[in-house]
Amino acid sequence: MSDTQMFKHRILPMQPKMQHLAEVMLGNEDDAADVVQDCFVSLWNDRERLRDVVNLEAWCKTLVKRKCIDMIRRNKPTVEIDERMNIADEEQDGEERLQLAFRLIDRLPQRQALAVRLKHYDGQDTQGIAATMQISEGNVYVLLSRAYNTLKQMIMEYEKD
Repeated sequence: MSDTQMFKHRILPMQPKMQHLAEVMLGNEDDAADVVQDCFVSLWNDRERLRDVVNLEAWCKTLVKRKCIDMIRRNKPTVEIDERMNIADEEQDGEERLQLAFRLIDRLPQRQALAVRLKHYDGQDTQGIAATMQISEGNVYVLLSRAYNTLKQMIMEYEKD
């Protein structure tokens, strides 16, 4: 099988799964598409090495995760929470509260934010989150617990102001 055929038949069909994983991790369809495209370029450049890969799907998922983490690190905000939120003190309606929740989740450490997104945006159970993040289910519970505690503190601080 030629390199082009291998790429067309073994790698390109994984694009929807790769796209979905990147969207979950980044929370943005355009950024996810950029990451997946970057992954395809990397995979094409490493095509000779891919012939020896036993589990190509796991390889691709790991590559997507790493590139998403790189993007998150590059785009990490350096502004304080209060400056970034810039929310009026008036009563928030449902949509505004939802937007507040999204902003607060974005302020969590990246692994905690990913666990929350997988659970609440993607509807994954603990086992699915563990598999996606390649961690134990116990670690998923710890990440979610810490995330919920941090969110609770952020909300309490927000309500004080």
